Amino acid sequence: MGTEREMEPEVVLQSSDMQYRIDDLKEENRELNRVITDISKLVSYTRVDSMINYLISKLKNYFIPRYVSFFVQPPREGELRQYNFLNLDPVSAVLSNDTYYILKSYFDELKIASNNGFALPYENIKSELSNPLPAEIEGMGLKYVIPLYGIGGIFSIILISNKENGESYTYGEQSYIHRIFSVLAVTMQNGLHYEVSITEPKTGLYTYDYFKTRVDEVLASCRRYKRTAAMLIVDIDHFKIFNDTYGHLVGDKVLIELAGVLKKTVRENDCVARFGGEEFSVLLSECTPESVFEVSERIRKAVERIELYEGSEKLSITISVGSCLINDIKGLTPTYIFKKADDALYYSKQHGRNRSTVHRIGLLEAAELSVTAEKDE
Repeated sequence: MGTEREMEPEVVLQSSDMQYRIDDLKEENRELNRVITDISKLVSYTRVDSMINYLISKLKNYFIPRYVSFFVQPPREGELRQYNFLNLDPVSAVLSNDTYYILKSYFDELKIASNNGFALPYENIKSELSNPLPAEIEGMGLKYVIPLYGIGGIFSIILISNKENGESYTYGEQSYIHRIFSVLAVTMQNGLHYEVSITEPKTGLYTYDYFKTRVDEVLASCRRYKRTAAMLIVDIDHFKIFNDTYGHLVGDKVLIELAGVLKKTVRENDCVARFGGEEFSVLLSECTPESVFEVSERIRKAVERIELYEGSEKLSITISVGSCLINDIKGLTPTYIFKKADDALYYSKQHGRNRSTVHRIGLLEAAELSVTAEKDE
């Protein structure tokens, strides 16, 4: 009886190599599926800040750079936006805008659109810059510079430092960076142009038409999930007299300053719009009757602290605020909400100005709305 022939060493080696290759392909497939999932979610966002926050949350699943900084130049605004992160947590500290403009000039001269969304080694770029970057950059331990190109050229530059744990970026991590940021170049440009279409140029706040759309959405959400929201109408006290006294250019400065205060005072997911003239509106997506008044007063007091100068003269303004709660009451409509918020504003105006008034729909009023709605059905 013969014995089984032993497997040749070459066959064993080939089988082992094949298994390694299969394992590698499986891992590549898993990574590719993760990238596709992340990209599919990324392209669903329309707001630039939401895109960036989502991207940062995804990076935590792969690696943690010491620093990540986004410079974004909107097509209509003169001022750069910055989004800065330390260990992938947001920080308020900002970098010199010179960094963006020096790097933008460098990439504009290169005119290599294929660099779009690619992580380029900082050390290579550093040696080719015509002007040195600010000293603060040297302490960041930068690893990559990522340019984002749009129709008009560079509109964003991202800086990524070395990893927090000191390890080098793997091939898979570099591949992920290239893929996700290449897609970000497209989604961010689309988001910036969408912002232009729904915001007004003077203040950068949302337009009246967009605001009305958001009111419809929030009202539907309140009905579906039994939540409470609110609309605030803000009006500058005696603004016509202010304009007649100091002129419309100074009046525009006031409008821009007030718009900035409104955006800084409310939450990121709240909607701030300019209705025209000196009237603004804020949509609080989720709140209580108490918090509505607190937000109104916080805005009013912040506006009181605004200081503007016309020559040597210090100028100040006050506002009146009216608001109406939004909930799941049957028959409640956007038109009714607008009217009641406006009535509350009128009450503030008639009772001394520089004050806040909240309209809360009572039981009798709610019953009347419900009866009217049933008749219309």
